Amino acid sequence: MIARLERYLLQDFPFIHLVIGGIGNTTFLVGSVFFLFPSLERVALWLFVVGSLGMFVGTIGEAFVRHKRKSQQPDTASGRRPVPDDGR
Repeated sequence: MIARLERYLLQDFPFIHLVIGGIGNTTFLVGSVFFLFPSLERVALWLFVVGSLGMFVGTIGEAFVRHKRKSQQPDTASGRRPVPDDGR
């Protein structure tokens, strides 16, 4: 079940983390503006918390996507070319 969820979130929809991060950034920005009005401070606080969580989830998800992509690529850091698999 974990492998299916991982494939769903990391391989099928990798852009979802970008969307979550963008929503978090926007929520955080709106919270910043709301802090200019004393009557909206409580709402601004919650927008900060929700926005921070969105940015965190988006960043962690993107890190997982990049790690997964990098682990699937052949190792070229050693300076050696990967040996082609001709099916033998």
